[in-house]
Amino acid sequence: MSIRNSLLITTATILLTACTNTEVKRMTLHSIDVGGAKKTTQGEYIVPKSDDDIRIAYENYLKHASRNDKSRINALTRLAELEFELSEEILKNSDNDAVEALDDQLYNAKLDRTIELLRTSLRDYPNTKGNDKALYQLAKAYDQKGDTKLTRVTMEKLVKRYPKSKHYIESQFRLAENAFSARQFAIAEDKYTEVIGSKKNNIFYEKSLYKRGWSRFKQGFYTEAVDDFLQVVKTNRFDKYSELKQSKKELFNEYFRAIGLSFSYLGGAESLDDYFKGSPEFNHLYDAYSNLSDIYLKEDRNNDAVDTLNYFAKNNPHSPYVPEALLKTISIWKAAGFTLQLNATLEFFYATYHPDSRYWQSQQNIDQRVYKLVKNTLREHILMITANHHKNYQLTHKHGDFLNAERWYKNYLKHYDAYSRKDNIHFLYASLLAENKDHTRALHHYELAAYDADIIIDKKSAYETILLTSQLSSITDNEKNISLWLNKLIHYSTLYSQQYPNDKQTINIISHASELAYKHNMFEEAVALAELIPGVGSTVAEIATNINVIKAHSYVKLDQYKDAENTYLAVLKNNDLSMEQKSSALDGLALTIYYQGKSASDRNKIDEAIRHYARIIHLAPDNPTAATGMYNAITLSMKNEYWKQAINFIKSFQRQFPAHQYSHDISRKLSVAYLNSKQDIAAAKELEQLSKHEQDKEFSIAALWKAGELYESNKDYHSAIRTYKQYAKQFTRPFPQYMESMLKLVTLYIIVDDMPQVSLWQNNIIQADKKAATSLKTERTIFIASTATLDLARKSHIDFTNAKLILPLKMHLKNKKQAMQRAVNLYGRAASYSVAEISTEATHAIGEIFYEFNHALLQSERPKHLNKDELEQYQFLLEDQAFPFEEKAIEFYETNLSHIKDDVYDEWVQKSHARLKKLFPVRYQREARLDGHINVLH
Repeated sequence: MSIRNSLLITTATILLTACTNTEVKRMTLHSIDVGGAKKTTQGEYIVPKSDDDIRIAYENYLKHASRNDKSRINALTRLAELEFELSEEILKNSDNDAVEALDDQLYNAKLDRTIELLRTSLRDYPNTKGNDKALYQLAKAYDQKGDTKLTRVTMEKLVKRYPKSKHYIESQFRLAENAFSARQFAIAEDKYTEVIGSKKNNIFYEKSLYKRGWSRFKQGFYTEAVDDFLQVVKTNRFDKYSELKQSKKELFNEYFRAIGLSFSYLGGAESLDDYFKGSPEFNHLYDAYSNLSDIYLKEDRNNDAVDTLNYFAKNNPHSPYVPEALLKTISIWKAAGFTLQLNATLEFFYATYHPDSRYWQSQQNIDQRVYKLVKNTLREHILMITANHHKNYQLTHKHGDFLNAERWYKNYLKHYDAYSRKDNIHFLYASLLAENKDHTRALHHYELAAYDADIIIDKKSAYETILLTSQLSSITDNEKNISLWLNKLIHYSTLYSQQYPNDKQTINIISHASELAYKHNMFEEAVALAELIPGVGSTVAEIATNINVIKAHSYVKLDQYKDAENTYLAVLKNNDLSMEQKSSALDGLALTIYYQGKSASDRNKIDEAIRHYARIIHLAPDNPTAATGMYNAITLSMKNEYWKQAINFIKSFQRQFPAHQYSHDISRKLSVAYLNSKQDIAAAKELEQLSKHEQDKEFSIAALWKAGELYESNKDYHSAIRTYKQYAKQFTRPFPQYMESMLKLVTLYIIVDDMPQVSLWQNNIIQADKKAATSLKTERTIFIASTATLDLARKSHIDFTNAKLILPLKMHLKNKKQAMQRAVNLYGRAASYSVAEISTEATHAIGEIFYEFNHALLQSERPKHLNKDELEQYQFLLEDQAFPFEEKAIEFYETNLSHIKDDVYDEWVQKSHARLKKLFPVRYQREARLDGHINVLH
């Protein structure tokens, strides 16, 4: 039943009792406190079954009991007990803030009720037997309420009135504690003494004795305090401290701390020594000194703390605790940071008490606890002083600090070699040696720290062996030593990588070792190292890629080209390669395939060699080796007359490497391949392109001319025109070939029926001839120039003939004369080249022009407005104008006859002769003579 429910029931019961008119039969105390359900003899009353029922029953009883009722006192004390028990239960069951607030009220209410009941009992029955118990309970209730004063007053009444009460000793002890807390140390001392001197004081004896010592201490009675503290120690009969249980150790520490504190006020170690001179049987003398030292230490009196321990050692030289005492002085200096004192003390202590010292050898019965303590603690101190010297060396780089550190490392290894791996001594010693540039000895100790056979037992040391062997290999010039260190480096790198594949340093180790192996032509080792690459994340993918590139390079050096190719291809599958990595891998891949081609070529496996050379461009198209490989494939193909294959390779080369240094040569080869494969047009196109970029002018001239010829022979006239036109524009020298190119253009334009272009290039021929020096000309160039001129003259002649003299005559006459003048000039130019067959035609043609003009003038259209006479007069005028032209015609006909003297009597001479016969029959109606004629043009 909960406390709240109990109170509700109690309240309800009281109210019901107060309000009912039913007579309640009086109960006895015996019937109230009996448990279980029973009936009275009359069967009218049911006995309560719980504490709540009993409490309610007592309350009802007291309401009806008179002061003279002898049972009333018992009811009061019993109910007080029950109320007190309930208050303690309330205190115990409070478990949260809300409940606690309510329970505090209930708790205080119950305590107040308890106090009220007990005070009522003591007031109403002051001389009743058992009032000592009531006072004890009342004091306890006051104490629970926190009323210190009433607690003390009540206990003082108890001890004063009832010295034989079973609560007397406890009450005296509580009064002593109260006085001690109130700093009434003299009163406390008396009270504690009363307890100590009482019988049946077992429970409070030791505590009272100890607290009396403190009461005396507080009054300045330090010797008497020591007496009490020492008596407490003797009472406990402590064994060796190391053999005590934890609870006993805590008491031991407490008591000896009190002893030590007391002696610190009595003058320290000397007073302690004087006090115990009369107690040779005391087994805990060192503990007294040690605690005194601790007291000084807490007060920062380091010198006094050390002097106390040294005093003990000096005055008790045969004590087995002397090493322990001196060891403690080292700890004091260490904790205080007094380096000089620490080093000096440790030097002395080590010399005297190291594990193999004469001291331990001279002891018949070594205290193993002390020996182990000294050995283990000295080990720790050696580690500390070694670390200090090592650190000093790192800061100062002084040789003296190095020697001190090295000496202590050696001391440690001499006595504690079994712990060297646990304490990492070989690693630390190796670090010291490495810092002093003693790399070889450093490596030895790193190896001792790192390896057990081929098993790594210290990862950090193993890593240092790798670094150090790398360094040693780089600082020596001796090839033998380089090989030694490199072999160690590779071996240690291999072990590390195998044992720690997922370590973040592994990939760097493999990378560095493989680079060095490759650099020193240890290609098989480089490949083996690369095989150790673990599964890596993106952060180290770049390093892994570099390692694989080294692996592939090594395969190349080992002539294992296929393996190298596969490795390069695997590297290139990584989409996150840097530009540098990708370029390096492509270089290697291209070279690897190239070497496969070369190997096949050396073995006369031509088809295989061509296949390897040609496939580089597909795997590494932008790589320079691809161009070289393709060039070799082209060369081998042409050498073996694989013309179509060669053409395909050349086209691939030109597409991929348009600006390559081999481009011109490749184009030459392509033209050769085209020609050999009967592909004239393709050959022509290639030659045409070659000529544009060819550095060799003679080859360029030949290529372009050959291209024109191929186009022409294959009736690709427009391409031929383009080619010859390019030639004529680009190559004016040599002059004869230049003239031939323009003649070709004239011929081709005639074929394609582009007469304006025919005339254009004929004019170009004439102009080129005019500008050319005489020394450049040949009979052929003269013939070409004269032929072009003659042809133009013919065209002008036709224009002249087609120009009719119609009205308005003045305008058309002017046009006719201009056309006549052009034609005459061109014929005259043609005749001037002195090419007989051309000159005769030109001279005759000039005569014909004049003759034709004469007739055209006479036959011109007459003006419409003239009458007969005017027409007749107009005719006379025309004849007069026309006559000179007839004379001019005769002159040129006669000039043409002059060629007869040069044995020239071609059709044009004949035609001139025939014209003269018609014009002057009397003079020329006979066969022409071959001499005696004068060339009027010359």
